[in-house]
Amino acid sequence: MLWKTAVVLISTLMPLCSQGQSIDTQALPKIRVKMYPAEGLVWKGVSTQNTNWNKITQTPDGKIWYCGGDHWGTDAITGPFDKSERYERPYGFGNTEVCYYDPKKDKAYSVLELNRVSALYSNAETPGHGKIHSNITHDSQGRIYFAGYMGLSYTHEYTRAYYPKSYAGGAIVRYDPKTEDVDYFGVPVPNGGVVALYYDEARNILNGITVDRAKFFRVNLTTMELNRYESVARMSRVQDRVREMIMDKDGFCYFANDVGGLTKFNPDTEEFSDLDIELPGKLKDFRASVVSRDNIIYAITTDGFVWSLDLKNNHFQDLGHVLGMPDQGHYTPNIALDEDWGRLYFMAGNHGGKVLESALETITILDLKSRKFHWMGQAEGIEGCFGALVGKDHQVYFSCYGQLYKDEVLVLDGEGKPVTRPYLAKYEPPKNLD
Repeated sequence: MLWKTAVVLISTLMPLCSQGQSIDTQALPKIRVKMYPAEGLVWKGVSTQNTNWNKITQTPDGKIWYCGGDHWGTDAITGPFDKSERYERPYGFGNTEVCYYDPKKDKAYSVLELNRVSALYSNAETPGHGKIHSNITHDSQGRIYFAGYMGLSYTHEYTRAYYPKSYAGGAIVRYDPKTEDVDYFGVPVPNGGVVALYYDEARNILNGITVDRAKFFRVNLTTMELNRYESVARMSRVQDRVREMIMDKDGFCYFANDVGGLTKFNPDTEEFSDLDIELPGKLKDFRASVVSRDNIIYAITTDGFVWSLDLKNNHFQDLGHVLGMPDQGHYTPNIALDEDWGRLYFMAGNHGGKVLESALETITILDLKSRKFHWMGQAEGIEGCFGALVGKDHQVYFSCYGQLYKDEVLVLDGEGKPVTRPYLAKYEPPKNLD
């Protein structure tokens, strides 16, 4: 284990941004977005896809990479299936399919199963990679990186249990779409599901963090050296597991800390330092983030406060609440940035945290120039959104889960009930917000 600390206080300005706005839920129109379901994972003629918690990426060739999982684990399964089949299904009980969407062809494709490429066979005793809960990321060559997370196996999550009676841990994989080559880099933290994964191309290092014990790790892909740094991202105010970290354009990493600010990790000295800032809201954390090309961090807290930090001068700003309701928590684990148009996008409100029920799945735009929020409407069918990005053509993509529409028609199962699936949602924003 490698652990080095140095606490440094860095002064910063912290002006509050008073929006003077509040959402009117009665005026929200309904929006129908295009949906591209994750394919694969068919068992006995029926798709087992039933979860999506990952962030997404766009490779240099313009393709959008996303995934879907079945959420199966040793504790439970989803959909019209029986536990008696848990030893029969190929590659086990809990699996994930990695997919991509090609905007030029307006079509989605499935590529690989995470259990299969990481050689993990799971069953009733050992949960598999029932989903990806962290980033799908890429390098300049278009290769993608991703890591596993257990499905519905929460009784295993805090046990510090032993393999094979518990989750083996999140496996790290690299895939090259040009050659279809798969590189399996192993499990960096035994028994730990990975909830954040960032690639530092300048150093050829993967940075990540696990869910249960908040283990920060780094894998040097040149030397295959693994460093683990004990528990960071100390979020004692959050009644939930650790969910996120940040990496800036220079490879420095950031974590929420117990004094309501950020802890910074220097990748060259391997030192940790506490920044002298106070994050907004009651929970004082971040749940989703994006970094601009000018190295400005934009983030949203678990309770819905948007903030930014300019790393050139440590200038911190509270950009307001995603609904304009500071006293109303609104769990929003997604954020996307359009730098050319000067906007942040959110699919505001998801299951998994405190929300305003009448404002669930609200497509929200924050104009960074005017500091004005625009609530465009509620996305029909969507129950949760856990990743987002702005494409090269200004189209906005959301990694979602919920009811599935095809050709403007709600898809029903054999019993006449709405089909729920993970899918990529595509939203075409207006260029003029006024």
